[in-house]
Amino acid sequence: MSNFAPDPIQALITAMKAGNFADALGHAETLIQRDPNNTNALYMATVCSRKLEDYPRAESHLQRLKNVLPDFGRAYEEEGYLRLAQRQLPRAKKAFEAATVCNPALVASWQKLAEVSNELGDQHTAREAAAQANRLRSLPRELVAVTMQIHEGQMQQAERIVRGYLRQHPNDPEALRLLAEIASSQNVLDDAEAFLEKAISIAPQTKQLRIDLVQVLRKRQKYEQSFAQAKQLYEQDPDNPVMQTLYALESMHFSEFEQAIALFDQVLESKPDDAETYSNRALTLKTVGRTEEAVQSYKQAVEVNPLYGLAWFGLANLKTYKFDDQDIAGMRAALDNPDISYESKVNVLFSLAKALENRASYDAAFNAYQQGNAMILRQSRYSADKTDAEFEAQKKFCTKETFARLENFGCEAPDPIFILGLPRAGSTLIEQILASHSMVDGTKELPDIVYMAQTLRGHAAANTNPYPKILNELDAAKLRELGESYIETTRVHRQGAPFFTDKMPNNFRHI
Repeated sequence: MSNFAPDPIQALITAMKAGNFADALGHAETLIQRDPNNTNALYMATVCSRKLEDYPRAESHLQRLKNVLPDFGRAYEEEGYLRLAQRQLPRAKKAFEAATVCNPALVASWQKLAEVSNELGDQHTAREAAAQANRLRSLPRELVAVTMQIHEGQMQQAERIVRGYLRQHPNDPEALRLLAEIASSQNVLDDAEAFLEKAISIAPQTKQLRIDLVQVLRKRQKYEQSFAQAKQLYEQDPDNPVMQTLYALESMHFSEFEQAIALFDQVLESKPDDAETYSNRALTLKTVGRTEEAVQSYKQAVEVNPLYGLAWFGLANLKTYKFDDQDIAGMRAALDNPDISYESKVNVLFSLAKALENRASYDAAFNAYQQGNAMILRQSRYSADKTDAEFEAQKKFCTKETFARLENFGCEAPDPIFILGLPRAGSTLIEQILASHSMVDGTKELPDIVYMAQTLRGHAAANTNPYPKILNELDAAKLRELGESYIETTRVHRQGAPFFTDKMPNNFRHI
């Protein structure tokens, strides 16, 4: 007889496969005692508790799972099953909707969303969800797996699989779209654009490809092109709220603010309870100085959905808006609501903190700020070790000899004035002083330099990080191309002065 205790992971899997959920739960909770953040154990403990109809226990494990992995689609899928078991259909619908947003590859969530929506009388959502479920079932299993991995953050594995699939099926537009999505997530935007353009040449009628292209072009700050693409999609289907919203957002970025407001109004005619549209409309109204109308639009957003955190944060970010007692009660109620999303909870906490700070309730405000920042930290992928390694690499490869070699390379245009330093160090004040001169355009925190560094880093699947070492290998032509590209992509933010500011503080890591 063996003296060794059984491996709880293997015992857990064996018990679950056998349908012995009581034993499986015991093994899962043993793993959780060893590691409270063991997401697999938390997930399986939630499933086992639900199967055993121990719903309070399932709720407890589920909440801990969502705290550890706030964007984990399968956690929301399991929440949907839990609400179904309790016959809480509206909450089940919200959970399955959240699951499909976090991970669009969850076929079961789309199917259950269709079933629950149909039972609740929401035929439009039921049809859309059923169509998505059927679309996923029709895809090759490799592409479903890639989609799953993308939305669970497994980019290297996702890229390896999709590239392997494309070697056998080089003209599959969905595979090219997924490869573009991976490239976009890594900020390798020129590749993402190229993959999407190739996919569109193969399947020009597939609207999702063009929607993705609009988003990539926007990230590349090619606003004229993204605006043109969105306009074309809108003109092909002017009554579609998705196309109306896309065109409105691109109109905002292209400084066509009145057109954006009119388009958001169109969306609200068919979707009068859409908090996101009210909030986007409010942001546009704020941009053109119609502050009172912006306040009203933000308030309409929280009226139709008190759990929509971006609307509360929009009010707080107006600076001049004063939250009243009813507002504060509404934010506290939202925070107590178990259906509030992780992102919305963060935004409501910061908004409540601002409201309490303005009332001189400093202890309560500090507590709310502290809670919000703790949630942001849990969600952040920041790694101090990785940052240290990057700085060590810069010290190793960015030497006096490197800069001596590069001294006369690059684009000779003297236009940019870089304002560098840590955030909150006074960059805005310096920019305002400089931009008051007639020869200097003030822009904003431009992402172009960070994007350039990301491009030089390469792809996830390569498992290498050539930047900044690659600076020693670039020739004069490539360096000139990079400089000229920066001048061109930033032109959209300028008003015609010979010089312009770029106040992205974190550029100090690259300039």
